[in-house]
Amino acid sequence: MEYCFKSDVKPADLWKIAMKRIYKNFTGIINAVFTVAMILLTIKFFGTANGFIKAVLIFAVILFPILQPLAIYSRSVRQLEDLPGEMVMRFDDKGVCVECKGTSATLPWKRIKNAYKRDGMVVVMSDDRHGYMLTDRVLGAKKDEFFEYLRSKING
Repeated sequence: MEYCFKSDVKPADLWKIAMKRIYKNFTGIINAVFTVAMILLTIKFFGTANGFIKAVLIFAVILFPILQPLAIYSRSVRQLEDLPGEMVMRFDDKGVCVECKGTSATLPWKRIKNAYKRDGMVVVMSDDRHGYMLTDRVLGAKKDEFFEYLRSKING
């Protein structure tokens, strides 16, 4: 069996992963508590504060719900700029063949460490820190079938 997909990762995909990682752990709880506390402090002291303190209060209120997501999206855009561009990935009995800008490399199945589903994508890990993302836009109706094929090859 063979599957062939063209990688189509967008900044929003990377942004979603980063935001979910932040808000699924203790950092997200701290962000939420800080934001609520700053909203309450702003409501309490805004009327009597001077201009500098008002600016600090407003900055603190918008830090996590507005500025942090914008900064993460900006980082996601920069990450994609560093990637080589359009990539075609072919999965067959030999392994994973990655073609990019006229060059290709084949990773045998024994070098693929893991594959997992995330919201809206399948991630194929070539080692503990590096992997390939295939979004649901690319996988289409073959997502579940493809994921089972991956799992059988990695665990096989």
